[in-house]
This record gives sequence, structure tokens and C-alpha cells, in this order.
Amino acid sequence: MNTKDLESKEKIEVDIKKLERNLGQVESIKFTDKQLDVYNRAVDYMNDSKYYLEKEDMRTAFGCIEYSHGLLDALRMIHGLI
Repeated sequence: MNTKDLESKEKIEVDIKKLERNLGQVESIKFTDKQLDVYNRAVDYMNDSKYYLEKEDMRTAFGCIEYSHGLLDALRMIHGLI
């Protein structure tokens, strides 16, 4: 798989849906202040990804959604969800 495949509109859209599903998984968790900052940053990066996808800047959209996944995965690991 080459970089262009990773940065395709379809791949990014799938990643956004996956992230939205994972965000729902942590909705009921009471985060510490710092964890809430990380959660909010993950949401911000997801929204950035949607913005750049709309602007057809696939490389930036891909980077934003992948970074968002990493932040959220860290929170899910801390809370024993993965």
C-alpha cells in the first residue's frame, strides 16, 4: 500500500467514522482535567480532519485523523478499553 492509498478520501472517511464510534465509547468516562484536555484535542483534530477533507487537502486530513486516533487510543488504554 502506498501513501496515496492511505490518504484517499474513502480511507479518511472510514477513519473518521471509526473515530466517532470510539469517541462514543468514552462518553460516560469521568476524565481528569488533563485527560479532558486530551479528549478535547482529539475532537479538535477530528474536526480539523473533516475541514481539510472538505478542502481536498488529503495529506493534512489524514495526518489530523491519525493523530486524533492516537490521542483517543491513549485515553482508551488508560481506562482499560483496549
